Amino acid sequence: MRRHKPRTLRTRRPLDAIAYAFRERQIYLRAEGEVQFITLKPWVQAAGLASLLAGLFWVAFSSINVAFKDQLLALRERGMYDARLEYEDRIAAMRNEVDRLNDQLMIDQTEYLERVDQVKADFDRLLERHKRLVEFFRQATARKAAGETPPALLEPLPNPTDEMPADSHGGQSGLAPNPMKGNLAAESFSLRYAAAFRNPLEALQPLADLNRLFADYEKMELTLLDDALEIVQNRSSKARDIFQKLGIDDQRVVANSDYQPAEIGGPLITVSLEEPRVDVVSKKLGEVLDTYDAYAKMKHEAQGLPVQMPLKNTLKVTSGYGIRRDPFRHTIAMHAGVDFKSEVNSPVYATAEGKISAAGWEGAYGRMVEILHDNGVATRYAHLSSIAVAVGEKVKRGDMVGRLGNTGRSTGPHLHYETRVRGRAVDPVRFWQTSYAIQELSKEE
Repeated sequence: MRRHKPRTLRTRRPLDAIAYAFRERQIYLRAEGEVQFITLKPWVQAAGLASLLAGLFWVAFSSINVAFKDQLLALRERGMYDARLEYEDRIAAMRNEVDRLNDQLMIDQTEYLERVDQVKADFDRLLERHKRLVEFFRQATARKAAGETPPALLEPLPNPTDEMPADSHGGQSGLAPNPMKGNLAAESFSLRYAAAFRNPLEALQPLADLNRLFADYEKMELTLLDDALEIVQNRSSKARDIFQKLGIDDQRVVANSDYQPAEIGGPLITVSLEEPRVDVVSKKLGEVLDTYDAYAKMKHEAQGLPVQMPLKNTLKVTSGYGIRRDPFRHTIAMHAGVDFKSEVNSPVYATAEGKISAAGWEGAYGRMVEILHDNGVATRYAHLSSIAVAVGEKVKRGDMVGRLGNTGRSTGPHLHYETRVRGRAVDPVRFWQTSYAIQELSKEE
């Protein structure tokens, strides 16, 4: 019996299956005893199949479109209607949101303008106070020019809540032409800007108006500070003249003075110089304060100058400061002080506050006391019969330092009185001549 070998089945790959399906085929045609064939290439078979499928798809689509045309149109219209409704709903929601925002904006605008009006009210009260300060400033200056004594303190101002808002373009009690212009104080900002803001520029306009008001107020403040600076400079010039007449460096006096105003204090609240408006006013104010500080120090130091007479009972001045004939040699010589004739043992007084630097016998001076005062000023009291102080002791103006005598190089009982500035003799008459100017400074407030 003949055995057949079993066939092994080979698994075809997809590409091999496609190639096998579209393998080359031949079509045989027989006519009149002749046989002919047509060869169909694989690509021809694939193209034919694709054309057939396309035709079938087109026939199916056309049939469905014709059969269900009305239904398709209805579905399309329904979709458009639903889309329109959704669009209208979104538009309505947007309108509601815009209305809500407009209402909120109106509320914010009202609150914003109310706050601006509050700032304006504070500004009006500040302006009213400025008017009264200017009025006081002018009146005090007028009283000082007339020789009257100004009050030591400002009169109390009314409570700000009781004050009427000031007209920002009213009179300024003697100020220079008023820089406040316009009609910004005629009505409140809430009334002036009652209409809703339409753009950011309109919303910024109230702030621009406020800035203009404060800029005008700044000009008024600078005008007042300029007037104050002029007055302080005039007073400072008077004090400076006192020291210059005595040959004392006024700048050194200010630099070395330890004067501090009494009974003042308070928390430190610094002023920022970053803001332009504050910067301009604070710089001018700083200039006024610096000038006044220098003036106050010179005024204080001037009151410590030896301008008092060393004797209460002076019979006469026997010799003045300057060139004279020496009483012993009868030659021309320099006399560095002033000689006073009085009764023997008359009390001799310190002419200013200071510290005793010498108290004893000093050659031709006889018994002599020297007092060191501030700013390099010294006074000497010579030919004393006795000394009442010791070296290192502090004395005040009017304290007795000794008694008049006839010791040393002297022709008779008298007091030799000298004034020196940093070791150089200065005519004591110069100090006495400044006495009136110093008294005038002491009257200045």
